[in-house]
Amino acid sequence: MKHLADYVNPYIGSISHMLTSVKPEVMQPYGMARSTPVFHDNGDYYCNDRVQGYPLGRAYIMPGKDGDFENILDHSREDFRCYRMKAELEEHGITVESTVTRRVYLHRFEGANGLRLRFPEGSASLCGDEIRIKMKMEHVPFDAFEYVLVKIEPTFAVQEQKEGEWILSAAANCEVRGAVSYISFEKAEEALRTEADGKTFDEIADQLREIWDEQLGKARVDGNTDDRKSAYYTALFRAFMRMTDYTENGQYFSGYDGKVHDGTFYTGDGLWDTFRCMHPLQLILDPARHRDILESYNLMYRQSGKMPSFPGWGGDLPVMIGFHAAPLFADAMAKGVEADYETAYEGIRKNAMEESMFPWCCGKPLEAPDLCYQQNGYFPALAKGEKESCQNAHPFERRQAIAVTLEHAYDDWCAGQIAKNLGKEEDAALFAKRSEGYRTLYNPEVGWMCPRDIHGNWVEDFDPKFAGGMGGRDYTAENNTWTYSWSVMHDPEGLAELMGGKEAATERLDQLFREGFRREKGEPSKFIYLGQFPDSTGLMGQFAMGNEPSFHIPYLYDYFGAPWKAQKKLRDLMDIWFPNSPTGICGDEDGGAMSSWLVFSALGFYPVCPGKAEYAIGTPLFDRAEIKVGEGRTFAVVSEGAGSGKRYIRRMLLNGKEHDRPFLTHEELMAGGELVLEMDSRPAK
Repeated sequence: MKHLADYVNPYIGSISHMLTSVKPEVMQPYGMARSTPVFHDNGDYYCNDRVQGYPLGRAYIMPGKDGDFENILDHSREDFRCYRMKAELEEHGITVESTVTRRVYLHRFEGANGLRLRFPEGSASLCGDEIRIKMKMEHVPFDAFEYVLVKIEPTFAVQEQKEGEWILSAAANCEVRGAVSYISFEKAEEALRTEADGKTFDEIADQLREIWDEQLGKARVDGNTDDRKSAYYTALFRAFMRMTDYTENGQYFSGYDGKVHDGTFYTGDGLWDTFRCMHPLQLILDPARHRDILESYNLMYRQSGKMPSFPGWGGDLPVMIGFHAAPLFADAMAKGVEADYETAYEGIRKNAMEESMFPWCCGKPLEAPDLCYQQNGYFPALAKGEKESCQNAHPFERRQAIAVTLEHAYDDWCAGQIAKNLGKEEDAALFAKRSEGYRTLYNPEVGWMCPRDIHGNWVEDFDPKFAGGMGGRDYTAENNTWTYSWSVMHDPEGLAELMGGKEAATERLDQLFREGFRREKGEPSKFIYLGQFPDSTGLMGQFAMGNEPSFHIPYLYDYFGAPWKAQKKLRDLMDIWFPNSPTGICGDEDGGAMSSWLVFSALGFYPVCPGKAEYAIGTPLFDRAEIKVGEGRTFAVVSEGAGSGKRYIRRMLLNGKEHDRPFLTHEELMAGGELVLEMDSRPAK
């Protein structure tokens, strides 16, 4: 029987449709050690072939022959799994293998007689039979270092030393082990001793395969081709990459206060990307770890005084828009996860009331546009011809006024839900009112969300398809207003009301998926559009599968009374844009965000609004899925015929009883049981 881990194809997405490709990695779920070859070039991973080395944290080591360390990788002589990589380097016939534990890298080289060790921004020293490397961490407001302890067996000798590089002689067949710590060399030694000592390379690789078999088995599928399973299980693999567990045997170094603490700590997240479906997926499949992640956000807040929105290793990063810790915690609270919500709310409220909303702006004080949002419900755009005068405005990212308004209205709804559940009625009322700010931007004459200036006037000559310059950044974030107008996850019924009712909203949604570029109206062509909106890949009409604000849009058909249309579009999107191929991710992966969408959609349901304990039902990709929901319970989705292409749901039975709504509650899911979907090739209207 095939191991689930062997369905994973780490090369899926290694050629980008427009922007950044993924790297194939050997790693544990959430692990610190992530092994992928280091290349000379920075283009798409699959296209790079000039190997610089194999990682030991930020250091890396390269095998060579007779002082020649230049080499070429040929993918046809490579076997890359999520638990083990093996490749032949073309120039010298050297065989390379890699695997990892949580904090230790292991590389096995055959056919070499020398090694080149490089360590950027660091120094190395020889301590007996160990090499100790200390590298300063960049972009951290404290003195912070990465400590790497390297062991090479059976023997090695230092031939040459220069700044940032050592040349070593070694046996033709040798093994390199490198343990990483952000606390000390002693902690690195502890990692090597507890995770790798006494185990062979093959035993560690086999152990990692077992870890992934168990992890992927939390949402097992059957009843489609091996190619579709590879796409699915690779997506599930990537859904467990973030956040990174930086705990080192009960301690961790925090880049948020520069200190070593006792406890468990995760960081490295892009909430703008991951709040939508990656965190909700982990909440279901990894509930204990999700609680640790929530507490890690609270720790970052306590240590820095700011609830992060895009936490990096060394602090919150000024990236994207929104304060999406609000939906992260609101979703967990709505779904019954235990956490310190008082502390979380303190940080979330501070963000909402005291921190500027300007894009790519981190921890700055309020300016006039922020006050306009608080008082009038919208974040103002610049009037036509008006020059920017606000200090918080990023020269490239600009105001993104429509996107900022809509995303913060949703964040405020989430903050209000937390406040309500904590008994803070005054705050709950305040945020509930602010959550309706999306209504201020809907222009019935245009039929889309439109920008207003600070005086309340509509911005002149606004084009919802092309306005806003590069990425639409005067008004939106990476997508046009045809996409962003649907970003009212907390109130799709209210949005439909603005559009003239559910039937009118459905017609508008239909047109989103078919709308092209109209020459008869003098519009630029598609290639001009993609030059302006390079993030809007995976196009179907104006719908952009390759970017996060689109994720929930097909599921809005459920709310508008046309679930069969969701089923039609979702199957098309999964089949077209997520093949088992290096081009199999149609946009930026964003650390598991894109893949998590595919996992949910392939299972047949999706969390349209994190913060509500419900899922919209779509259409499964497989005949059967079994999801482990805790304490020995499983929830099965049985949909015979889905694997062979049937996409429409004719009838639903939940635990043997008729289920007549296209939604599933979190309580129904987590109770376990069986959702039977009778599939058809024609829609059941």
